[in-house]
Amino acid sequence: MNQIKVLIVDDSSLMRKLITKMVDDDPEIIVIDTAMNGLFALKKLEKLQPDVILLDIEMPEMNGIDFLKECNRLNIKIPIIILSSIGKNRPEVTIKCMDLGAKDFIIKPSGAISLDIEKVQKEIISKIKYFYRESGKSHIDTKQLENTISKYLKKEQSPEPNGLNTKQNIVITKSDSTAIEKKLKSIPSIDIITIGISTGGPHALRKILPTLPEDFPVPILIVQHMPAGFTTEFAHGLNDICKLRVKEAENQDPIETGTIYIAPGSYHIRVKMYGVHNIIDLDNTSPVNGHKPSAEPLYLSASEVYGNRMISVIMTGMGKDGANAIKIVRSRGAYTIAQDEKSSVIFGMPRSAIEIDAIDEVLSLDDIPKRIIEITTKINSHK
Repeated sequence: MNQIKVLIVDDSSLMRKLITKMVDDDPEIIVIDTAMNGLFALKKLEKLQPDVILLDIEMPEMNGIDFLKECNRLNIKIPIIILSSIGKNRPEVTIKCMDLGAKDFIIKPSGAISLDIEKVQKEIISKIKYFYRESGKSHIDTKQLENTISKYLKKEQSPEPNGLNTKQNIVITKSDSTAIEKKLKSIPSIDIITIGISTGGPHALRKILPTLPEDFPVPILIVQHMPAGFTTEFAHGLNDICKLRVKEAENQDPIETGTIYIAPGSYHIRVKMYGVHNIIDLDNTSPVNGHKPSAEPLYLSASEVYGNRMISVIMTGMGKDGANAIKIVRSRGAYTIAQDEKSSVIFGMPRSAIEIDAIDEVLSLDDIPKRIIEITTKINSHK
């Protein structure tokens, strides 16, 4: 069995050891080496040819951001996952890393030295496997790499401690095409899209939302499990790459076409009728299904306002948030879609919904936006 080769880049020797032990617990993965900063990581890339890199941000000599910039310049396509504590208080730095090509991020649970790093073990393992499957092999330009290293070696360095030795057809998989077409004919219009997503969501949303055209005629409301602070920067980052306007939802925002609304961290997002208009209602009540924001309040409130005139999507994520609610959405005649297992970082949320018969159609990540556009265009053209 070919193991996934991982390079860990972190300036703490203790964290390098703890992360190595945790990752090596999975028989499909092997940590082939570690590096104390980005410069030492660059020096090891050609020889080691890692499949995935776990990267800290705050490091001496060459930090995580500078490392990402050099990887971009050198056209190195090895998947990089940020594993850092800095994003907890400075989410804009984490989003900048994603803008520079990092695939996703994981927050160390209790600071730069997280002795409880095993709390995020499942997330780390799942993301390593997913981004390894998704990526292709990266070609490394040896000459450019040597020039980059030489530039940084002109600065005074401390020695590195020893590391370790060493167009597709959409496939309908949940309902037959006859039943799907019959249901779609019963929907008078598509007036809103709701999406619930968790682990792996930042990468998935950054991949699919930019594919939606600027004239897409339906508002989109999204619950991405994220802490307070992150959603503001995340929405700004999406707005920079999407044709549609993306914003963090605010209380009493009118729900308008041409806009994607991201639920703010630490608030549930609900749809509410206000006279003849539909608005966003932010809810500061207790977590639902262990999450705040939770997909459940979004699905249920949108269904109460729009009935069957909506598409609800449940995507990659750990746990069961949104599964029972999206089943109610489906029972009210709206159309429901789940992301498939192969394209999910963690299949927990979609699996939970599929297992309770809450889903009309199971699609890959790439096919989800295509199908949303197809259904919306077809139904709304007959309005």
